[in-house]
Amino acid sequence: MPTNLAPYYDAVINWKKRLAREMPVLEELARAAGSRILVPACGTGGHVAALAQRGFEVLGFDADASTVEFASRRINSAAGGISAARGKAEVRQLTMENAADLHAEFDAAFCLGNALPGLSAEGQLLAALRGVASILRQGGIFLTQNLNYDLRWQQRTSQFPLLTGETPREEILLVKFADYQADHINFHALFLAREKPAGKWQAHARTSRQIPLFQKLLSDFAAQAGLGEFSSWGDYVRSPFDPEKSHDLIFAARKL
Repeated sequence: MPTNLAPYYDAVINWKKRLAREMPVLEELARAAGSRILVPACGTGGHVAALAQRGFEVLGFDADASTVEFASRRINSAAGGISAARGKAEVRQLTMENAADLHAEFDAAFCLGNALPGLSAEGQLLAALRGVASILRQGGIFLTQNLNYDLRWQQRTSQFPLLTGETPREEILLVKFADYQADHINFHALFLAREKPAGKWQAHARTSRQIPLFQKLLSDFAAQAGLGEFSSWGDYVRSPFDPEKSHDLIFAARKL
């Protein structure tokens, strides 16, 4: 079984649709904040490349080495557009808890893709928020997009829609399901992949532990990390967050 699932995760993301939905708000906030943008838990680098192609100086980082390698290839492929926009892009392997090791200052940080709930070890989430806040300038913007766990924890949704995609060599199916424990969620991702045109299906599974990141819990941790002036939206058109209806929790704050 391959340990590198980054191409599979990337294959099931409709980047054109996702960026069309997300980038107007991200670009607006980034331009208001400045030019130096941080993307913690950057995953396969789609947001890093997109922001750099809009002229920003972007640094993304992720804890997983194979994911960083995939993101680096994406940035290299986008080098022409980044250069034409006079942007810059770089990715590194790093955990959010150790973000201060970058020894730099940023105008905004965008942590997207439901990354924070996966920081489930004791004290890990608070340490991660403190790490990112430590390298934001005073007044800098922090934004994170996560699922609405106020609603998810109440509904206990266990099965999710099937996602499909493809890499240059393989067809990909992603089956997602979850089970709920007393204080956390075990989230399971089962990738089914087969070589084109009609190879045998192979299964690759990964389980992650998530904390139910309620709005109040996120606000409390953010305050302890030195962030304030909180705003909570339910989507990227900035509809007010409704804990009983919103699909997402998009949380924005400033470094105090």
